[in-house]
Amino acid sequence: MIQRILFFLLLFIGFSIQSQTISKDFSFKKFLVKKDTIQLDSVALNPQKFKVLDAFSKVIPSSEYTIDFSNAILIINSKKYTKISVEYFRLPDFITKIYTPFDKKLIVPNETNTGKLYSLTTNKKASEKKPFEGLKTKGFITRGITSGNNQNAVTNSALDLKISGKLSKNITLRANIFDTNIPVQENGYSQNITDFDRIFIEMFTDNWRVKAGDISLQNSDSYFMPIAKQIAGLRVEADVNKNVKLAASGAVVRGKFNRYRITGREGNQGPYKIYGLNNEPAILIIAGSETVYINGIEIKRGENEDYTIDYNLAEITFNTTYPITNDMRITLEFQYADRNYTRFVTYEEATYKSDKLNISAYFYNENDAKNQPLQQSLTADQKQILTNAGNNTDLMVAESAFLDAFDENKILYKKVLNGSIETFEYSNNSVDELYFVTFTNVGLNKGDYQLDRSTAIGNIFVYVGQNLGSYSPIIKLTPPTKQQTFVLKSNYDSQKKTKINTEIAISNNDENLFSSIDDANNVAVAAKVNWEQILIDKEWQLKSAISHEFVQNHFKTEMRWESVEFNRDWNILTNNATKNYFQSEFRLQNKNSDFLLYRFNNLSYPEIFNGNKHEVQSKMKLNKTSFFIDGSFLTNTSTSEDNSFFRAKARAEQSFNKKWLGAFINFETNSRKNSTTKDFINTSHRFKEFETYFGVGDSTKVYTKFGFNYRNNDSIKSNTFTEINNRKTFYLNSKLIQNKKTNLNIFANYRLTENRFTNNEKSLNSRIIFNQKLFKNFINLGTVYETSSGNIARQEYIYVKTEPGLGYYTWIDYNSDGVQDFDEFEIAQFQDQAEYLRLPKPNLQFIATQRAKFTQSISLNPRVWSSKKGFKKILSHFYNQSFLSVENEQERMGNSFNFNPFDFNPFDFNESKLIGLSFNLRNSIYFNKNLQKYSVTYTFGKNRNKQQYFIGSQENNIKLHQADFAHKFASFWLFELMGKTSENNLETENFNNRNYIIRANEIQPKISFLYNKNNRFTAFYHFKDKENQLPSFEQLNQQKFGFEYFYISSKKNQISTNINVFLNDFTGDTNTPIAYQMLEGLQSGQNYTWSILFNQKLNPFLNLNLNYLGRKSENSKSIHTGSIQLRAIF
Repeated sequence: MIQRILFFLLLFIGFSIQSQTISKDFSFKKFLVKKDTIQLDSVALNPQKFKVLDAFSKVIPSSEYTIDFSNAILIINSKKYTKISVEYFRLPDFITKIYTPFDKKLIVPNETNTGKLYSLTTNKKASEKKPFEGLKTKGFITRGITSGNNQNAVTNSALDLKISGKLSKNITLRANIFDTNIPVQENGYSQNITDFDRIFIEMFTDNWRVKAGDISLQNSDSYFMPIAKQIAGLRVEADVNKNVKLAASGAVVRGKFNRYRITGREGNQGPYKIYGLNNEPAILIIAGSETVYINGIEIKRGENEDYTIDYNLAEITFNTTYPITNDMRITLEFQYADRNYTRFVTYEEATYKSDKLNISAYFYNENDAKNQPLQQSLTADQKQILTNAGNNTDLMVAESAFLDAFDENKILYKKVLNGSIETFEYSNNSVDELYFVTFTNVGLNKGDYQLDRSTAIGNIFVYVGQNLGSYSPIIKLTPPTKQQTFVLKSNYDSQKKTKINTEIAISNNDENLFSSIDDANNVAVAAKVNWEQILIDKEWQLKSAISHEFVQNHFKTEMRWESVEFNRDWNILTNNATKNYFQSEFRLQNKNSDFLLYRFNNLSYPEIFNGNKHEVQSKMKLNKTSFFIDGSFLTNTSTSEDNSFFRAKARAEQSFNKKWLGAFINFETNSRKNSTTKDFINTSHRFKEFETYFGVGDSTKVYTKFGFNYRNNDSIKSNTFTEINNRKTFYLNSKLIQNKKTNLNIFANYRLTENRFTNNEKSLNSRIIFNQKLFKNFINLGTVYETSSGNIARQEYIYVKTEPGLGYYTWIDYNSDGVQDFDEFEIAQFQDQAEYLRLPKPNLQFIATQRAKFTQSISLNPRVWSSKKGFKKILSHFYNQSFLSVENEQERMGNSFNFNPFDFNPFDFNESKLIGLSFNLRNSIYFNKNLQKYSVTYTFGKNRNKQQYFIGSQENNIKLHQADFAHKFASFWLFELMGKTSENNLETENFNNRNYIIRANEIQPKISFLYNKNNRFTAFYHFKDKENQLPSFEQLNQQKFGFEYFYISSKKNQISTNINVFLNDFTGDTNTPIAYQMLEGLQSGQNYTWSILFNQKLNPFLNLNLNYLGRKSENSKSIHTGSIQLRAIF
């Protein structure tokens, strides 16, 4: 049926376009008549259908003008008709064209000279035309392989390529391809377009355009089918002629669309967790796909705007300068990666545009390839479950267990009997018959299993009894779906006073392609008609508009077409029934954009809901006073409710000389009553909001604005409106100073919420930014101070095994039990050991915190006195740089504030209320910086970090003093000396075997022979003395001897090699995390490491890199790792 409808609609488009086709000889021109004689064209005109129109588009009688059709000259009174339009047809080309038997330009004079004739030639060769000569390329491509006796061969690749320029005279090419170092075991190449981090290719001319790669589908012209989707595929656009345009797209879908709502919490800036369409927490949001609304108003992303978002963890955090309150309605619309099936999208559009009539047709098709599942492998039984389920998601569940081979990197189970019930029990015994089991949270006391413990590679569940747990060994099956929408739209503009717009849409949505059950609900229709009329067009213009919208039940498109808060605006809970929506309005507006508007709305769902809404809006500016009013009143009835909803907003602002004073009010009363009992329903609400503010200066440059806001919230208690809370807000926003030397911004927002039935709340957001340059850049200051409230997550993570060299962590089985515990993963010190990645899991547990942040940088630059004499000259050899950054998060208790970022003892770990901390202090003083002439640097540093994990908190404190000396003598000798003393303190909440306080003293003399700028030979000695101050008091005396050689040829070929000998005298158990930290991945006794790096420039475009690493310990074999990489540079 739908195919027939589409056929007739497309046929209608064709006839409509054909009927609007106008001869190419027709012309319509407008003239400003400055003199009586006008040259209309360069060829003769057709006397038929010739018209002259005045400024009001009325036909001028032929008696008012004279026309010479042969010469296309019009004579008309220029004083009487100052502006005219002319419609005419040119005579066809075959009539006006001049025909001759030969070209007159080739005729030569008939002269008597009959001498010899000569031809002129050149000895220059014809220029060779090189294909693609106009293209410019920039970037590189690399291919490499890494192997060794302690790892398998691993290939790697990278690509970064930019192309731009002309393919031919008319065709332009732009391309940008970026592929990161993707490890692919089989062939090292990215096979799918989605494997590229970024790819975009575009070719275009004046009449057509082709785009490929990561592109964005956009459609803002259609009412029922707005599109803003990120895809990876192909798009073709073509201009058939000046009126008709066609476009088609085909692609693999990068993500699924979802809308998620959050209710703000008073004073909580976030992060707030974002969930997927089926409430799944582990989602990856497509970067840049999100749109965020607060109370129906879109806000902006960015550190200096309103919010930031973590796409990987699916968390949104609001900036300090955008305070969040408990009455804010937060809505997010976004795409997230969904790879249950290979999913394709096609999108076609055809448009016809003329002066008065526009016709557009759009067809959108997105569907899963049901026989190409990706993240789930469906068995025949699971497919049958989906076939029998129809659209009922509650029936789409299946057993999750399947037989699997033993693998130390997996959580596996064996089957056991608990009485007569067969259950799953965790097992790491390779002899058992093992199953891989997925457990799903089905709700409290609805499952038979409970989470027992978390390990580094996953969670372990245990059977607790029937309906005594929250998990079951089942999986929720995801069915393949299909979504199709066809839209036909027309816009008629008389170019006088009338506009008529129509749009018809058909949707076909199949929520389960495996099943034909419920398919009768797939197809639905929607239509909208809008008529606008200018009634009065003088100094004030009066417009009227009437529209009617019909939407059939089950009509659905990829994205919403209604306003983001449509349901709230109309007091409806669901919006999936057949709908009739009528609107009519009158708008009075002048050229200054002052306006007055009245709108009547009627929304009805037959036999379910009927509502009438009256709206009044106005904006006026009288001299220096401006007003804005927006009010509405809704009455509606439904099968169970009788409601009224009154809303009013008003703002008035008076401008003075660089000052302004304003006031704002905002009222809402939503009265919802049971239609039978006439009692209030608990979702009724009422609030009153008042605000006044005063500003000084220019809001785009230097200004100060401060104000007061009061809001009262009422809800239903004992069948009457009762005050729930009231909030007083005092705020300041300013740019006090802004010039080349000084910048000062201050923001503060303090809120006091008085709650009738809970404890009162206080919230404070503040930010101060100050930058200052003093004494001709002798002193540079930079200061940032912030306070706010938010959350801190108890971060969960797992370790996933990857290819050696591609990870970051290594696993050491300290207790030899074969179980990968969290305290057995260390940061790998050598490339072949780095075979684990640490991946964060979705954060579900948060702790409310108060934040205080302070950043201070100070630079003292006496080098500006280098040209002075005396004491200033001496000081000019020095330079000092200081940096302090503190971000302190403490658990929020009651209404306490954390104003002081230094509200902790930097030298003690005993603070009980400290939840998170990032403290970094560093000061460096230089003498003869970068001169290698008795150059001295002294650095003091202190770092302290505290983080929360689901396995407990972890605190790390590092303090160091370091002195560096460098001096070049005898032209080619460079002597360097480093001395350092440090203390490294780690304290974990639940892993005592990882706690340590390591004190270290180091000295490293180094001598380098600089034969010339291309050769350098270095010998050094490095001594370390480390001691753990906690039991069991490990000690290390390490001596390191080493040689380094570096050579670079005139052709930029490079060789670098080094040999190191370590003599480790270690006291203590070497098979512990503390020993690994102190020995830095080496063994006790003698250790050797060596490396060779060779870089050969084969030609101006090709580089060869060879890298060899080796190491040997006293009680282990030699380990060799080598890699070869070829890089082509464009």
